[in-house]
Amino acid sequence: MKSLSLSTLLIAVTTFTANASPNYGIAAKNNQDPIFIEKCDVYQQAQKEGDLETLKSFVDKVWFEGEKAKRAEQALLKKAARFEQRVSKAGNYIVKEKRLSDKTQDNIAQVLINWTNGEKFSSNDGCVFEKIKDSDLWRIHL
Repeated sequence: MKSLSLSTLLIAVTTFTANASPNYGIAAKNNQDPIFIEKCDVYQQAQKEGDLETLKSFVDKVWFEGEKAKRAEQALLKKAARFEQRVSKAGNYIVKEKRLSDKTQDNIAQVLINWTNGEKFSSNDGCVFEKIKDSDLWRIHL
């Protein structure tokens, strides 16, 4: 019983830590850090669902201040709609491969995703992250 409680606590702490890490200003050891795959998954899920709040969390807050806020939100939702349309057109698909590219510059991290819905359709997809200028933190490249 004690090990079950400890396991449950460990899972809860791990989940909280993953959710607590920012989507903009990501701390990573280098461009091969597995956090980029996790963040890519979060970003793509937000696109599929049209989750504006999560999508906004990937962008510098300065874009959502004043007059430019509405245009920035519309741009995020438009990009998400295109992604969702492409994924919906594919139907049920299976991710065949998901990995970090080792052929990028040190200030770029690229998640490569290869997926298919069988013989009719396959696609390459992913996310690109870049170091924020004059920082050790990263952001998704939109």
